[in-house]
Amino acid sequence: MTDLLNFLGWYLTITVIGLAALPIAFRFFPNLTSKGFALARPLGLLIWGFLFWLLCSLGILQNNTGGVLMAFVLLIAFSVLSARNGCLSELKGWLKANYKTIVSMEVLFFLAFAVWTIIRAANPDVTYTEKPMELAFINAILKSPEFPPLDPWLSGYAISYYYFGYVIISMLIRVTGVISSVGFNLTASLW
Repeated sequence: MTDLLNFLGWYLTITVIGLAALPIAFRFFPNLTSKGFALARPLGLLIWGFLFWLLCSLGILQNNTGGVLMAFVLLIAFSVLSARNGCLSELKGWLKANYKTIVSMEVLFFLAFAVWTIIRAANPDVTYTEKPMELAFINAILKSPEFPPLDPWLSGYAISYYYFGYVIISMLIRVTGVISSVGFNLTASLW
């Protein structure tokens, strides 16, 4: 039952992020058939993650749940700015006119995410290839007070690798409250 709640919490969280970024996607991708609806989740994750990473790196936000939520508020602010000048009414009209397409995309996304989560649940071990290192990076990011996060392999030094994707994962883990290994596996399903 806990696994189902973790899955649903993760799904709802990324859906809320996608909805928050929808006006931005609608503005950025007006020539696409979906008007950016299908890209709102990844765009929202990227903008949210970038805002958090940048502001933490500059020392403006702290690497904690409050910082993550403040970055989300900034994402919403950018979204509100994108919805100015009639964009919001145009978006509402497009949503009403294309509700069947939207429902189809949502069902397809939910089913794909659910199927990959079930596949990942069949072998959830974090024991081979680069998985132990990736989980160590996620845990280091979750525990580091600032950015760049501390390197889990080289005590006293910061991570010298590209870690932005792990920042996004750690943000989702913080917001959903799942343990890092569950978040790791849900992220594998999400990607």
